[in-house]
Amino acid sequence: MITLRKSDWLFAGAVTLVVVGVSLLPSPRDRNPVVPATMEHRGISEKDCVRCHAAGQSRPLQDRHPKRQDCVRCHKESDIAGGKV
Repeated sequence: MITLRKSDWLFAGAVTLVVVGVSLLPSPRDRNPVVPATMEHRGISEKDCVRCHAAGQSRPLQDRHPKRQDCVRCHKESDIAGGKV
């Protein structure tokens, strides 16, 4: 039979605290803004985002924004009058 020492229990406790602490952190998706509930965003699909948010357009993405084309992977869609954006 294996006998656990005090240091073994301390290590197991520390690992447990780290795992629990990391699991309680908000996901990156939780910190991202939702798609605005405006008329401009009503009825558009994900591929339409680049019409305004591409470089040189009216609302380009910041330089630090990831160069992705799957916007709703990070940005939640908001409800407008009971319907999805």
